[in-house]
Formats: sequence, structure tokens, C-alpha cells
Amino acid sequence: MQHSIEWQEGAINASPEERATVADLRLFLNNQNVTKYLLDDKLGDHVTIALYGLVEGLVHRWWSIFGARDREFFLKNYRMGYLLPDVRIQFDGAVFEVSSHQCVYTNPDLRFWGGASEVLSRKDGEVWLSTFVEEVLTRLDSQGVRETGAALRWKRVKASRHSQESAFCEAAGSLGLDPYQIADDMADFIEKAEDLFTAEPLTEFVSGAKEVDQHRLIEWASRMIGPKGSNHRLANLRPIVEKIAKEVPARPGEQAWAAGYRRARAMRKALDLKQHSRLASFRDLASRLGAPTSYNLAPKVNGINALRREGPNGIHIHVRNHGNYEGAKTSHLFTLARAIGDAACFPDPEASPINRLRNAYRQAAGRAFAAEFLAPIDEVRSMLEDEYDEYSIANEFGVSPNVIEHQIENEDRIQKACD
Repeated sequence: MQHSIEWQEGAINASPEERATVADLRLFLNNQNVTKYLLDDKLGDHVTIALYGLVEGLVHRWWSIFGARDREFFLKNYRMGYLLPDVRIQFDGAVFEVSSHQCVYTNPDLRFWGGASEVLSRKDGEVWLSTFVEEVLTRLDSQGVRETGAALRWKRVKASRHSQESAFCEAAGSLGLDPYQIADDMADFIEKAEDLFTAEPLTEFVSGAKEVDQHRLIEWASRMIGPKGSNHRLANLRPIVEKIAKEVPARPGEQAWAAGYRRARAMRKALDLKQHSRLASFRDLASRLGAPTSYNLAPKVNGINALRREGPNGIHIHVRNHGNYEGAKTSHLFTLARAIGDAACFPDPEASPINRLRNAYRQAAGRAFAAEFLAPIDEVRSMLEDEYDEYSIANEFGVSPNVIEHQIENEDRIQKACD
């Protein structure tokens, strides 16, 4: 993602912040100019806008941009009355997906085209956002407009980014909260979560707790992570994931789903599961990884599906009871497979939550792993050719029909990732 700014002198805006930051702005995604527009049958290649409002919005939402996992951020929300293309930013914990969408304004009748998109690493995305903010704040300073709300906020954000409080700030942002003005009970919840999780698992745990009883959830997680026996230990999992990590190494810039698909195939190979092999239940899967006969579900709680932790004697996985509803059996199996996938894709010994987040890197990797591990696409394709329908295939594999539907939809990228 790139931008160009050409400052305009002599602006007549009322506020000094806006007056100092009027500029011709061009934004580029994958080398496509997304600030091109059509106005009265004439083409334009830039927008003229006071950039202060955009920067103020970015710095005040900084921690939410980096913390939220299932939300998009719209640049046009900070346009302050100016016309901006519909550029959206979404972060999954590892990469930014930046996309432009068609946008039409009336009075004046103006149209921005959409369709361009770009995937940026966290580092590249952070560099671009920081550079954009710094460029505008430097302009303000050169025009004698100092100590603005955006400048003061940015100073505080920069201090947090380079300190131990960055994890707390990102976790607060995942809930859409301002880490500098946060209620005591929410701060207490995040601080307790920091005692259990670090880095991305911390953000994903907190982000998944937005609409649940957080006190009960943190108590549940504390009980699971605390000293335990071997009832939830998968004795053979640690050596297998270390072997897989060496044989199927991570690829720079790899999408989460690609890592999940590749390591799912490696796990089936390690367990000597043939293409036609089925897993009867979560206990069947657990037993193949060295779980004791007493392996069972953990108590019910909202906000998490399973918890993976490292014990002194290997990896423990606590699958919470999903209840007695019709799909509970398939949910338990799929959830355990997702937790195993988390260990296979992220083998570092750490505690990690498995929850309902969709646009979160670790959750996406584990979900892709579980789908290909339990219902390999090659076998699904073979059964389709034998005229099985999706529901029959799902029943054969012990998964939901949605899993089979997604496997079929994603067949091309599964094969591409595994080539």
C-alpha cells in the first residue's frame, strides 16, 4: 500500500488543523490508484481533503485496528465531510487485508471504483499507517499547529507500542475499548488474562470474550491452566508436532488456511490415517494421540470452545462441553481437531484459546487444519464422484455439512497450498 500527498497552500478552512493539512491525496493498492473517480463524465486521479480528521481517527482507533479480529475499519468514517473512496482495513493478527469497494456519492454525483486489494504483513501495515500519521503530524508542526489532540494521542500510542503495556492496549482494543480510559472491571479482566496468555493468544482470548460472562470465563481458563493431572494430556502430540514443524516448515507470508491444510495432511500421515480412514468421535481422536481412557470434556462455559496448554509432561487439551444439542457430537470432534491444529501450526509451548472468531490468524489456521484433517478433500471429491451427497459425506466423516461445503468451495486453494 502506498500514498502520495501534495500539500495545498492558502486553504480557507475554519480550524487551523484542517487548514494546515489540505492536500491532494492518492492511495494505491497493488499499484492501482483507488482515489480515481468519475465526476460528470470526467476522470479524476486524486481527492483534495483536509487530512487531519483522517489521522485523528486512525490514532484514536489505533489499538482497535490492531486488536479487533472480526471487524473491518472504514477510512471513509473519518472523512469529515470530504469525499473518500471506500477503503477498508482488516487485521487478523498476522496480516492486514486492505480492500477498496465501489462507492457512489450524490450531490456531487461521484463514483469511486472498487476491486483492488492487497495483503500486507503486520510489519508492512504498521509501517504504512505510522508513516502516514507521521507525515501529517510533521506538516502540522511545520505550520505552527502543535499540541493537537492527534499529536498528543500519537505520542501516547508510540510510548505504549514500545513498552510492556502494548499487549494490554491491543487486548483492550480487541473489545473496542480505549486502553487509556478503561473501566476498572475490564482492566482487571485483561490483566488476569495476561497471567494466562501472551501475544496473539491473549488478544484472541480477550477478543472472543466480548459478549460473555468474562468473570466466569477467566475462572474457567484459570482452572484449566492450573496444575492438573494427566486426564487431558495427549501424550504423543508434542513429539508429533515437533516432527511436523521440521518436515513441513512455515512459509514466509503464508496465509493461515494454507498452513492449516499443509499440516493437516502431515498429521494424517504421522498417525497413519489413510484417505478413507474415519474418526468416530473426539475420544477416538484423542486416543490416537495417547490420551488416557479417562479423557473427557471440560465443564461448559461461553466464550471459548477449547483450551490448549503445555504441561510438564506434554500438551493438554480441554474441550469444553457443548451440551446435548443435535450437533454437539460433531462439534466436540471438530473442536478437538482445531486445538490439535493449533499445536501443529504453532508448536511453541504456550497456552492458547480455541474460540468462535472468524478473522483471527490462529483460529483460521486451526479451522482449516480440522477440515482437511477430518474430511480430506481428495476423499470428499471421490465420494462426490460416487454420487454421495454432501449430507451423506458429512455423516461419514462425523462433521457438519458446512465443513463439507467449505471443503468443496476451497478445493482449488487446498490443492494449491499443498502442492
